[in-house]
Amino acid sequence: MKDTSIELQGIKVNLRLIRRTDKDFYYSVGFEHEDKESAYYTGSTGTFTKEMTDKYIDKIVDDESRYDFLIFDKANRLLGEAVINSIDEESRQAGFRICLFQAQQFGKGVGTEATRLVVKFAFESLQLHRLELEVYDYNPRAKHVYEKVGFVQEGVKRDAAFLYDAYRNVIIMSMLETDYHNSLGD
Repeated sequence: MKDTSIELQGIKVNLRLIRRTDKDFYYSVGFEHEDKESAYYTGSTGTFTKEMTDKYIDKIVDDESRYDFLIFDKANRLLGEAVINSIDEESRQAGFRICLFQAQQFGKGVGTEATRLVVKFAFESLQLHRLELEVYDYNPRAKHVYEKVGFVQEGVKRDAAFLYDAYRNVIIMSMLETDYHNSLGD
């Protein structure tokens, strides 16, 4: 059974797993007045209602194949989320995604630190062998963060997404446990 009390402490941010009691808070900060720039960079094109986000939280809270962390600043303001999903215990692989809810948080090191904390959790606590993510080619800031943390570009799915009236390339990146452990020597 998943330990729901997990918290990851950083210098700028703290992360904890989402709870059912976060429903109102999560919706009001992240989706009620969705930040257009943040939505653009994550490829979010839909509108999310309170009912949709409530159902989503009910579905994911107890799901053993994922860890959905909320990102808070030191004043306990919700900044976004970072997720390990599609965990395959047999092959020790999973996916990763992160979203900062407001563009005003971009460029402050928040995403970098949250990503580092989740990567550490993935390789040290979950004992994963591989962590994979996708990033759109029009989001070089995110790609730079992933590279800085230790992710390696594996390839590009050309014209893999139709977003904002154009086909977009999707960059595939991953980190192996050897990449993670080698990065600790820096």
